[in-house]
Order: sequence, then structure tokens, then C-alpha cells
Amino acid sequence: MSADLIWWGNEYIELLQKKLYEKWNLAPEFVVLHATHNHSAPQTTKRFTESLGRCDNQYLLFLEQRLFEGIELALNNVEPVTIDKGIGECHIGINRRKKVENRVKLASNPAGPIDPQLNLIRFRTENDKTKAILTHYTCHPVTSMENLVTSEFTGVAMQRIETALGENVVAAYLQGCCGDIQPSLIKDNRFYFDSGKIDELATQLAHQVLKTLRSPMKSLSPCILSAKMVELNLPLQSIPALKFLESKQGRSGVTGEWSKLLLNNPERLVNYVPLKIQILTIANGLTLLTMNAEVVVEYGLNIKKQSSEEVLPIPYSNGMIGYIPTASQIAEGGYEAYESCFYFGLPAPFAPEIENTINMNINSLLNGGIN
Repeated sequence: MSADLIWWGNEYIELLQKKLYEKWNLAPEFVVLHATHNHSAPQTTKRFTESLGRCDNQYLLFLEQRLFEGIELALNNVEPVTIDKGIGECHIGINRRKKVENRVKLASNPAGPIDPQLNLIRFRTENDKTKAILTHYTCHPVTSMENLVTSEFTGVAMQRIETALGENVVAAYLQGCCGDIQPSLIKDNRFYFDSGKIDELATQLAHQVLKTLRSPMKSLSPCILSAKMVELNLPLQSIPALKFLESKQGRSGVTGEWSKLLLNNPERLVNYVPLKIQILTIANGLTLLTMNAEVVVEYGLNIKKQSSEEVLPIPYSNGMIGYIPTASQIAEGGYEAYESCFYFGLPAPFAPEIENTINMNINSLLNGGIN
């Protein structure tokens, strides 16, 4: 299930997984609750500071209702399909980590790594009609900073694709490892945000999707559906003392929110955070790799390289723990590696060894899952 959300909350995921198993016998390792990471959607968790938005219980009930309706609709609409894969490009995104005067800032960095690859998965019925399209791309849907709810350029693009293809085609977006990638909206060497640009970016993405669909695509052969899930305890740096937190709780802004959050939830003052990684193999040559985190592009590029482009990394799935930076980014600092920890209520930044731990476990999972 792909939703136009910023993420699915960890505590909410556990409840939904239990209900999905009770209602349809869907085991958690075979369920992917994915979010496009849309920044113009309501908050879905109470685990983070209020600077990231307040969670509304009525909205969560609405989401649950829509989720169940979608699954019911899908189960009542099952038929044999063939699967095709196409690869194109889209150049909306740009790296946003730039060293300025020995400090890493959120600024456009044309020399930084990006992932312009556009992966298209097309499902066709026995009478050769397109039934569904999955679009996998890597870029923050953070076009607007206004206080409004939209589906962002990712959701608008999917609507345009559905309209263009007609005949009740379903188009869904899968977000890549876009933790340090955002739209290349730059003026006077600075990022800017404008809700009026949502349609423009959506048009650009939809055009490239439709162009790729008209190009030769590779037919994928069927396989037995398989899934695996592992949980890794990622180490943190030094945990703050209670006296330190108490000294900060009176501050305004996110630092005060962070201190109060940890003081009110002392069970979170541990030196690790659990990361869940799942692989779901749908066809020969098509595996989804999920993570319940906001992952930077370097991991996504590595996953594609390791798997010869057969695995699509889709973080923002089955919950959210915060940013996963690389070891070099942890050494450099900056928003993804350090400042974001306050917003996500992490007691400390991650330790640099997380990169090696994650890559080793992904490599082990993929070797077992693909062979």
C-alpha cells in the first residue's frame, strides 16, 4: 500500500499489522505500508517533537478505514497479470548537503550524489490492458512549506498518469532513498519553496513516466512470492545525562521539545535504535527492500549496484525511526546526521559503524533472497 503520507508511525504500524493478520491472515513480512514522504500531509505519530506536527487520532482512524477499503478492493479484483519493467530518467532532484566554511549546510550541491533513475513496473492483464503502474524515483516531495494539505508532486503525477492511461489504471509511487535529495528549486543560490511549482514538477515526472512506458520494456518471469524481515539494533553515540536534559527543557523551540520528550519517556534513553529491513520478491528481477527510516541516497545507489538493478529500495515503509546517514556524513555533521536527531526524539546521533552494519545485513539478505 502506497500512501501520500510523510510516513506511517511506528506505534500505528504495530496495530495495523495485527489487524491485517487477524482480518486477512496477512503476515507482517508480506505487508508493505509505504509512504511517499509527502511533506504536505498530516502527522501520523506522537513519537516525535511537535515541531514535526501534531498527530490527530481521528485522522488515524480515517487512514485505517481507507487502508482496509483499498485492501478489500484489491482482493476483490484479483486476476492473472504479466509484469514488465522499464528504466528511464528524471532530473527533478539535487543533492542538498554542501560544505560551506567547514560546515555542512542544507544547500544545493550539484557535485553531490543523486539517483536520477526512474524505474517503472507495469502490470498487464491477459487481454493486454494495463492494470497498474508502480513508479520508483528518488526525491523529497517538499515543494511547498505552506500550511496546506496536498499530495505533492508525487501524488499529482500519479493522478495524471491514471488520467492519461484511463480504463481504471492504478498508478502508485514508491519513494527511493531521498534523505539528502530534494527538488532543484533554486533562486540566488538558495533553495526556495513554492506550492505553485507542484504542478510543474508533477508534469515533468508524469511526462518521463509516460515516455518510459512507450519505450521497450523487459518482461519479468514469475516466481514464488517470498519475504524476509530482520531487525538491527543500530548503536548511538553518548546518551545525554538526565541533568543535561533537565537544563534544556525550559528552552523554546525543538531543543526544549526534545528534552521534554525524552524526560517524559525515559525508556527511550538507550544506546541503540531498532531498524527493520524487509525484502519482498515479487518476480524474477523485481524485489522490494524496505526500511522504516529516512535513508540517504548513498545507500540506495549501493543497493542497486549490489543487486544489478534488480532491487528497488523503498525506505519510509512500515514505520519511521529517523534519518540514516553514512559514516562520512556522521563525521561531517549537518541536518541529516545531527540536527534531525532533535526532531525525531533520538537521544543521540548514530554511531559511524551503522553504515557497515546496514550494508553487511542488506548484502546477506539479498544473497539469500535473490538466489
